[in-house]
Amino acid sequence: MYAGVIINRKVEAVDRVFTYSVPPQLQDKLQPGMAVRLPFGKEYVEGVVVELLDAAPEGMRLRPISSIIGDAPLFRPDLLQLSAFIAARYHCTRAAALLAMLPAGLSLSGVLPKLNTQEALYALPLPEDTVLTKKQQALYDAAAAAPGISREALLAAGFSAPMLRTLIKQGCIEQRREKVEVNRPAPALSAADLSPAQQQVYDGIIAEWQGRRRPYLLHGVTGSGKTEVYLRLLAEAAARGKQGIVLAPEIALSAQLQQMLQRRLQLRVVVLHSALTAAERRRVWQDIAAGEVDVVIGARSAVFAPLPDLGIIIIDEEQESSYKQDNVPRFHAREAAIERCRLAEAQLVLGSATPSVTSYHAAETGSFAYGELKERYYNAPPQEVDVVDMRRELREGNRSIFSRLLQDELIAAFTRGEQSMLLLNRRGYFSFYSCRDCGSAILCPHCAVAMAYHAAGGQLKCHCCGHTTPLPPACPGCGSLRIRHFGAGTQKVEEEVRRLLPEARVARLDSDVMEKRGAHEQIVRQMREGKIDVLVGTQMIAKGFDFPRVTLAAVVAADTLLNLPDHLAAERTFQLLTQLCGRAGRRDLSSRAIIQTYQPQALPIVAAAAGDYRLFYRHELRQRQMYAYPPFAHLLRIVLSAENLPALQLAAQAVADQIEVQLLPGMELLGPAPAVWEKMKDRWRWQILLRGDEPQSLLAAAERGWQQAQAEEHLPAGLQVQFDVDPYSMF
Repeated sequence: MYAGVIINRKVEAVDRVFTYSVPPQLQDKLQPGMAVRLPFGKEYVEGVVVELLDAAPEGMRLRPISSIIGDAPLFRPDLLQLSAFIAARYHCTRAAALLAMLPAGLSLSGVLPKLNTQEALYALPLPEDTVLTKKQQALYDAAAAAPGISREALLAAGFSAPMLRTLIKQGCIEQRREKVEVNRPAPALSAADLSPAQQQVYDGIIAEWQGRRRPYLLHGVTGSGKTEVYLRLLAEAAARGKQGIVLAPEIALSAQLQQMLQRRLQLRVVVLHSALTAAERRRVWQDIAAGEVDVVIGARSAVFAPLPDLGIIIIDEEQESSYKQDNVPRFHAREAAIERCRLAEAQLVLGSATPSVTSYHAAETGSFAYGELKERYYNAPPQEVDVVDMRRELREGNRSIFSRLLQDELIAAFTRGEQSMLLLNRRGYFSFYSCRDCGSAILCPHCAVAMAYHAAGGQLKCHCCGHTTPLPPACPGCGSLRIRHFGAGTQKVEEEVRRLLPEARVARLDSDVMEKRGAHEQIVRQMREGKIDVLVGTQMIAKGFDFPRVTLAAVVAADTLLNLPDHLAAERTFQLLTQLCGRAGRRDLSSRAIIQTYQPQALPIVAAAAGDYRLFYRHELRQRQMYAYPPFAHLLRIVLSAENLPALQLAAQAVADQIEVQLLPGMELLGPAPAVWEKMKDRWRWQILLRGDEPQSLLAAAERGWQQAQAEEHLPAGLQVQFDVDPYSMF
């Protein structure tokens, strides 16, 4: 027997499968996915077996595997295959792809966490001549009445620890260590009846599951009951003896989904997210691998949950950029889920009120199956949506970050005892230049993205192609001299609300608050219980929350996202505005949404206010086709960084020149140009952008050019390079 092994080294020099012989004493135990110890060069290292072979490569003298680490595979066969896909698709080593599939604190060394056990106490039959005191007899009877009771429970009932030790020593009570079982709570809520539209979507997904198994895009307006469809699908998977994965973009949404599942379905549900300690994540991971879990809920890395018999993956709010990882491996959870479902013969469901342009285009062209929920499940009154022109507010003397309409509506909602939500995107402090009279931002003539201001040199720069222009003294569109940067933040919004409503209970939910363990659950619970009057937050508050008493939802500054120097800025703006509007009016109360902007004529804002997804999609699709952005092409972003700026500029140009030689017909190179965040952690950053039809071909050309540059150019010491396939951000 022979084994193909990935060495536990995240360096390209050893990024391939090495073949080893398997000693006779290990042949009955060794399985693909196991960690092993083996000789490599002059040292002994760890590795992961990815395949077993009957024959060895000819002409090679193979060294034997030394030992197996652990008694069970770290990876299931489908995850081993998925790791090869991740490594090839997103330019990382196979070891890095495998490591990304493991929970924090667990490495490719193969040392599994200890079983999650607890002490259980059992009363044993007493010999006839046993004599117990009255208190000892009471303790014995308590243990006999509750087999498996814990020591803590008995002590809490008033029994003493010395008395318990005496009964254990005498053989009256036995101690055992037992595996902690994942709870299977009894359902507390009955299932709601599916509407005809929900039933049609559900039947369509089941038909796809039993047929071609194409990814299914569930396009449902906010409040249309997508979650109810998810619940039915998970119950169907369990009935088939299968398990499910549900991905959510935020930790708070994961907790909300878990509560809903546990209240409705008699299934074993666990949550995987970054708020768990490393030890908690390892224990949960082991429960999942052992087949003791029916549903795994989590963020993007939960797509790698080691379920033994995966049946379905559901990605809620599939349009969210948080599903794209921003460090190695820079994978997208949607693409990983598509491949994993293909390998496991499982069904993928993508749910959203505002599908990504890429996913909707895939549905339109037949690559994805499609279903739509056009109406809200609850018969709520029609929502009023107001777009407030902040230019007019400024002209009429209102310099507050709140329009007069928003101030009036906040006071009115508070007076009625209703709740309000105010959103300001987390990048509210990022400066872009905008005209306060016509509302126009300064766009790159070649890339149709907003240009960013750089204080050094006083220039505006495009971070896609490198085009630069001096900061104009007046607006190029209308000639106004009132052209300046824009900035605000959630803390300022919170202060303004407290000033406007001194008696209101105000809370803030953003990345600063999320740093405190359990803070998001507390705020969500208080919001649901009506203990918060106004919730201020970043984009996380727009995602999927169901607060029945919210009647006012407002976007304080829609321009902060619209004018980011990013090819996805318009899409994100439309999605965020639509999602935020959908947080209000989810039951029988009248509701209002307010969008404050300096660009009321911008198409994403007009379409969001009208609730017209197709209006936005058609316009955005034309823009994408014109500039050859996804879904009409793939992008590859190459970021070079160094401590010395002049040396980096020369190196970036040299690397770009070498890559350009390697490009095939139909490929295009943009740059090099400064990254939006040009300096991070004392390192300067420049980027090159490649555009073409095939991501693997783009990667191959970039790798050849990079290797050629390393061989032929005088690159500065410490130069680092990053490859990002289909980036979700140009930052």
